Amino acid sequence: MKHERLTLRITGSGPTREKAFATAMRQVQQRVGKQADGTCYRVEPVDLAVESAVEHRWTERFLGLLFPRERRRFELTLRIEVEVASIDLAAVDFTVREERLTPLQHALHMR
Repeated sequence: MKHERLTLRITGSGPTREKAFATAMRQVQQRVGKQADGTCYRVEPVDLAVESAVEHRWTERFLGLLFPRERRRFELTLRIEVEVASIDLAAVDFTVREERLTPLQHALHMR
């Protein structure tokens, strides 16, 4: 078993602040899986800092003239430090058990 700390920079966006944050946090598991050695079984956030938070606003109009409405989009960039616990499955010794089925069991998919 191996423990290590990784620092990730992730970005999320969405129509609300909460969805932008949720989009960013969903990326943590994928990014840790790519960067960590071995197979991760625990990812624990240690520190979180907001690097940038931007709200985009614009006015939409139907056919360019009618029914104006204000639209918003939030973008959030986070720096998150995680502690990762992983295991190297290549180092685990597996025992081999071989079964032999009769032709009839094979044909019937029985064990």
